[in-house]
Amino acid sequence: MTIPFLRESERLVRVHRFRFTGGRGCAQGTTDIIVEEDLGPVADPSSRCQARPDHPTWVPRPHLYVTAGTVEGALAACIEKMRGGRAADLFFPEA
Repeated sequence: MTIPFLRESERLVRVHRFRFTGGRGCAQGTTDIIVEEDLGPVADPSSRCQARPDHPTWVPRPHLYVTAGTVEGALAACIEKMRGGRAADLFFPEA
C-alpha cells in the first residue's frame, strides 16, 4: 500500500487494543493486548503486526513481543504465550 501524504522515513501504524480475560482459580485476570499493524511497505510481510501485553500502571513496554502477518495471528500468538502465566510476570520478569 502506498500512502501519498507520508514523507520519507515516516510510517503509519494502526493500533488495535484487545482485552484478554482468563480464569485464575475463582477469580478472573485481565490483561490488555496492543497490536500495532504497519500500514506502509514492510521488508518482511510476515512481521507486519506486532503484539504485546499492556497495562496502564505497570511497565509500559514488557519483554514479550510477538510478530505475525495479520492482526489475528499476532493476537493469537501473544495469547498463547501469555496463557498459564501471571500478568505480573509479563511486566516484571525474574532475572
